[in-house]
Amino acid sequence: MNQVTEILVLSANPKNTSRLRLDEEVREIEEGLKRSRKRDQFRIHSRWATRLKDLRRALLDHEPHIVHFCGHGDTNGVVVENDDGNAIRVKPKAIAGLFELFIDKVACVLLNACYSKVQANEIKKHIEYVIGMKKEITDEASLEFSLGFYDALGAGKSIEEAFKFGRNAIQLYHISEYLTPILLKRTSVRSILFLQGSRDHIFRFRAECEHDANEFRKTLGDQIKRIVKINESPFPDTEVEISVSLSFEELRDAMRKVEDGHVMVQTVALKDKYTGERDYDL
Repeated sequence: MNQVTEILVLSANPKNTSRLRLDEEVREIEEGLKRSRKRDQFRIHSRWATRLKDLRRALLDHEPHIVHFCGHGDTNGVVVENDDGNAIRVKPKAIAGLFELFIDKVACVLLNACYSKVQANEIKKHIEYVIGMKKEITDEASLEFSLGFYDALGAGKSIEEAFKFGRNAIQLYHISEYLTPILLKRTSVRSILFLQGSRDHIFRFRAECEHDANEFRKTLGDQIKRIVKINESPFPDTEVEISVSLSFEELRDAMRKVEDGHVMVQTVALKDKYTGERDYDL
């Protein structure tokens, strides 16, 4: 896909907590993505010594698709820094409330911190994929999970597949903690227009006649995963629902190749945003 997936890595190791290998983890993530096949499809941003205010500012500044937190945590929350550099916890409901404000942008949150399952359970109410740790996890296991996860993403794997690669990366080194990471998923799944390989996109559109829809189908060929005629439109045109891995603009470009395919171009939209109305400026 053409759209770049933005990854935000937040790290915090307050001066009154035990030292973690966070710099190594971030460096390995960056280097792993740079060498990957799909490296042009990812952009990574790092924030060190994260404070409470930095959580909000970093999300507003970068509008990431994936948020990766690495640091300390316990059942009372993940640990960031106060203005003096000491530890302060972010309560599970508070951090979930923050992510709720980015529900249309963030697709995955990875909490690489001990006992972060509690926070993950709260965040999953708003974000589609959340990865947490159900108990304490060692530096070594945390690092190997991150490497496996991002190596897989960089190769074009989905979030769910990348999670399995992360677990297996721990297991390959004979570390017993490979079942500590858990993947939680929202019950109500929404369409995501980013993340290579995450899922197909479902669009709806109107065609002026069935012939136009058939010609469009020939143009896309096996890029179409599913196409059905919808009989609920108030218009006399043919209404179609299609499942493809193309982006919105790629789909429109394909429609423009169909002679007299202007109605399709003017009406196409994501299924949940479809109105059937034409944009006559297109």
